[in-house]
Amino acid sequence: MAGSRRWAATTASAPEKFGIMLMRIMVGVVFLMHGYQKWFMLKVAGTVDMFGHLHMPPSAAYATMTAELICGALLVLGLLTRLAAIPIVVVMAVAVYAVHLPYGFFISYKPVVQGYEYPLTLGIAALGLIFTGPGMLAADNLLA
Repeated sequence: MAGSRRWAATTASAPEKFGIMLMRIMVGVVFLMHGYQKWFMLKVAGTVDMFGHLHMPPSAAYATMTAELICGALLVLGLLTRLAAIPIVVVMAVAVYAVHLPYGFFISYKPVVQGYEYPLTLGIAALGLIFTGPGMLAADNLLA
């Protein structure tokens, strides 16, 4: 019971750190799952093929799937948050510019996601983590 009171008091005294934590964990989960999907569901060959259809080299596929998986996990843990967010920002900037920009802002599904609102939002959220740090309940806080 004392632990829950301490948690409530900490959250009430620093709601912005709680909000940043929620954002960090959600962004981390999204990228962890996308990295997992590329490595273990699409598999390397499928991911490389998908990137090939976008006129991107296999090295871009490997870099993206690795960054998404590892940096996503680091964000969930709140470990090396600022450093882990950098590759995510780069991946999303490339996705916006090289893939989604010609289709306009709004997401449409004809036959695949085309607009850039989703990758832009994720990229800006990751950029925000570079500036703010991890928020609450982060391994980074234990290292400081």
